[in-house]
Amino acid sequence: MNDFTIQSGHHCLFSGLRHLLIRERPELDMEVAEADIYFQSDGMNLAYNGNLSTMWLASQETILQQFAACYGLCVQFTFEVGAAVLDIFREILQENRVILIFMRSPYLDYHAVFRDGEERNHILLLFGIDEINQVVQVADTSFLDGSGQTLSYTGPLSLSQLLAGVWGYTWFEVNPFQKPALNADERYHRAIASIKRFNRRHHLPEGCYQGLEAYRAYVADWSRLIDMKPAEFTDTCKNMYYCLRIGGIMHQLDYFEQFIGKHRDRVGDSEGMLLQLHNNRNEWKKSLYQLYKIGLSIQPHKLQPLQERYMSLLQTHEKWLEDFMDRAVQ
Repeated sequence: MNDFTIQSGHHCLFSGLRHLLIRERPELDMEVAEADIYFQSDGMNLAYNGNLSTMWLASQETILQQFAACYGLCVQFTFEVGAAVLDIFREILQENRVILIFMRSPYLDYHAVFRDGEERNHILLLFGIDEINQVVQVADTSFLDGSGQTLSYTGPLSLSQLLAGVWGYTWFEVNPFQKPALNADERYHRAIASIKRFNRRHHLPEGCYQGLEAYRAYVADWSRLIDMKPAEFTDTCKNMYYCLRIGGIMHQLDYFEQFIGKHRDRVGDSEGMLLQLHNNRNEWKKSLYQLYKIGLSIQPHKLQPLQERYMSLLQTHEKWLEDFMDRAVQ
């Protein structure tokens, strides 16, 4: 698709969803920010089920469905990829639509951070297939290199790598028989309702946590690292860092900055809220770096003070969220 424009984003999923939205509803390009989609689709409500290496989006299916409902789109998705997937991709692209694909990161050979790193889930946009040269055209709207810098990529990926690494895909279309898209005011209040849910207690089965409770349970469980062997301790600390950095608290704080900046007229004392947010984010960055160093140097005795530090940061964040909600509904 020669007319498909790529913009660098903050998170692979929510940036990807924004690209698909603008593809279907170009009139919303100047109106909808990536942060809007993140909050409207309940992206901040991560889930934790007791695995220290995994605290992630509660339900990607729910996020896709909520996004579609918010913007009056019909969503099609599957996380069971069959042998005929290439035929399906070809049909969707021939309808001039872009596909959001869920990939296993080792099959992304266009950057060393994927080729040499641990296997993760990552999300790309697929907008072209060249079967003669056995490549596809993809857009990676947001990924971090080894230094933590956010990068993007647009270009070829081996067709064989795509087929080996894809584990899910979704696409959207405007459906005149769907419920109409929400207006800007309704979308704003939908985002605020999502933020309120994050702070409330979630009634879930034992051992399952969501929202702010997930973060507290996650940090409380760090005491389990004390009995781990050195290699396992280092790997788990790396994964904990990843869970908080990618899609976790750091992305949440980044999106709050974007959201408040965009909706200054709706948020009381927006400058004061942004200043406090900036200070809180700096403290989180320092603490995340400390977590990473403790893992590399294998210093489990330093973990308990860091746990206490994180619990304090979560308490500060909860208070900030309460202040935000009071000011955001004026």
